[in-house]
Amino acid sequence: MSKSSRKKNHSNPQPRSTASGTLRIVGGKHRGRKLSIPALDGLRPTSDRVRETLFNWLQFELAGMSVVDLFAGTGALGLEALSRGAKQVDFVEPQRLAAQGIQQSLSVLAETEAQVHIKTAQAFLLEQPTKVDLIFVDPPFALGLWDQTLSALVEQDCLNNGGYVYLESPKTQPINLPNGFVVVKDKTAGNVRFQLLQLRSSS
Repeated sequence: MSKSSRKKNHSNPQPRSTASGTLRIVGGKHRGRKLSIPALDGLRPTSDRVRETLFNWLQFELAGMSVVDLFAGTGALGLEALSRGAKQVDFVEPQRLAAQGIQQSLSVLAETEAQVHIKTAQAFLLEQPTKVDLIFVDPPFALGLWDQTLSALVEQDCLNNGGYVYLESPKTQPINLPNGFVVVKDKTAGNVRFQLLQLRSSS
């Protein structure tokens, strides 16, 4: 969920407070590990509560998955995925300091099956050469990139059939799902809505 130095628009519901400087891995082989994260204004790791719910949804699917943390920020979602058995994670984050923080966390955890891309989500999707199984989509709320990003995932053919997208948005934000996506899980926490979508081919 992207947590870069870009501030949220205060006209939208506010999802979480700014990061405190540490990130805790909730489950898996690194459970309980605390990681330092850069002190960047607006950096906001997904809350423990939401991460626990999300990965409970995915617990029987995650092992061996190829994953993209598309608006990575602190890397909270991608790091959690690695801890819980994902095969490979690509972290996409345009802010250099935030990206360096993710790389440091990977080094601390001795995770080698990961790559950090210092570029925008749009640029990464245009260059993404292979399909993946799971993509985390939590752009900065003020930028309103949900519909654009979902459309790009379809246009660039980024997901394997049956693959998942995790989507986080303000509770009141309307989301237009492209053809082929179905909502398999949908929940709110405070003013935040988080959904698990699945791509299902019509063929």
